[in-house]
Amino acid sequence: MLFGGDQLYMFPPVTSVQCMGFLLAGAGDVIGIDCGTAHEAEEVERVALSLGGKVDCWFLTHAHFDHIEGLTEILRRGKLKIGGVCYAFPPIDYIARVERNEGRRECVTDLERAIGQSGVPRIRPQKGKRISVGHFSVLPLSDGSAVGETLNPSSVVYRVETRGDSVLFLGDMDFRAEEKILREFPEELRCPVVQMAHHGQNGVSEAFYRHIRPKVCLWPTPDWLWNNDAGGGYGTGPFATLETRAWMEKLGTVNYRAGKEITVVG
Repeated sequence: MLFGGDQLYMFPPVTSVQCMGFLLAGAGDVIGIDCGTAHEAEEVERVALSLGGKVDCWFLTHAHFDHIEGLTEILRRGKLKIGGVCYAFPPIDYIARVERNEGRRECVTDLERAIGQSGVPRIRPQKGKRISVGHFSVLPLSDGSAVGETLNPSSVVYRVETRGDSVLFLGDMDFRAEEKILREFPEELRCPVVQMAHHGQNGVSEAFYRHIRPKVCLWPTPDWLWNNDAGGGYGTGPFATLETRAWMEKLGTVNYRAGKEITVVG
């Protein structure tokens, strides 16, 4: 068993928009990592209810809507008991400037309003300081600081220890954040299971993946993005997914990717 009896749930997009949301559960403990868009909220909630109706801590990588909007909706619905939300976003004025989209700013303020109204504790990840959640141990390898003029490299990278193999969640991290994290956490980055950065394209470099040395890759990547299909068929889009897939083929990884149903990895 990959995770020593724990199970990982990777949620597919309900619409055509890419998203990222995971639950990790076992031994009565449940954690979330991102939560997709509002469209995925009902399915994430359904699975969490089947696991006991509580999520001990929800970890968020960064402030993009396809990673956090689902949690806002879940908090509003109020059916789940959530022990805490762990996140570190750059200042809202920075987000508003680099996103150039009022809806993206509102997505963050909506989340923070929902957290406040629900009374769920907020936890700020501290780089290099472990967070124990039941038997899970979560190590943030970055702190959510702004990097350049785009939001993706501010992603908080989390290394999660399960009862079996550990998992590295990269969020939408890209090459601009590589040098610092490689310098500060070279050994902690080596991990047998990795979530592919930025849905598997235009994220981190091939050299970064070679440093991680993954055996298993988790792709929160819908079919159109997996095949770089912009509507004209395989390889017709502007995305770099096929290049990243070739990197992983050279590493000989086992690849799990978002399909039409929830992907369960145990």
